[in-house]
Amino acid sequence: MKLEWLNHTGFVVSDMERSLAFYRDMLGLKEEMNGIREGAGISEVVGYPDAKLHIVYLGTGDLKHSVELVQYLNPVGIKISPTERNSIGACHLGIVVDDLDALYEDLSSKGAVFAGPVVAREGNLYGRKIAFLQDPDGNWLELLEGSPVLRFA
Repeated sequence: MKLEWLNHTGFVVSDMERSLAFYRDMLGLKEEMNGIREGAGISEVVGYPDAKLHIVYLGTGDLKHSVELVQYLNPVGIKISPTERNSIGACHLGIVVDDLDALYEDLSSKGAVFAGPVVAREGNLYGRKIAFLQDPDGNWLELLEGSPVLRFA
């Protein structure tokens, strides 16, 4: 058995339009797929009878890894409290950016909720600067301003 590649990271959201305003309009991700899935096939996959989901894939345009946003239209999901970063089962998506200070200022001015300020980490190969923020449903994103190690083709 061989794992070949990582395809996407999925987040269940409560309001697709609000989530698209965040991921597409604020962060600048591009829509790769946007559609409603229903019927026996999707019901079997997710394990809910009569399932109906609004699914949107977003990415940077390179088709290497996508963010999958899923809104359960049927059955409607229940709202849980946003997780703390140290909660068991909490997850986050790491996103490499070119200018974290500028993005932090831009997103903060638009109301994005950060865990704290941008933190510089000199000598760290996987992120010279890092900041955590939450999407409108409380899902965590880790923004990293990279080094040459993170800028591979």
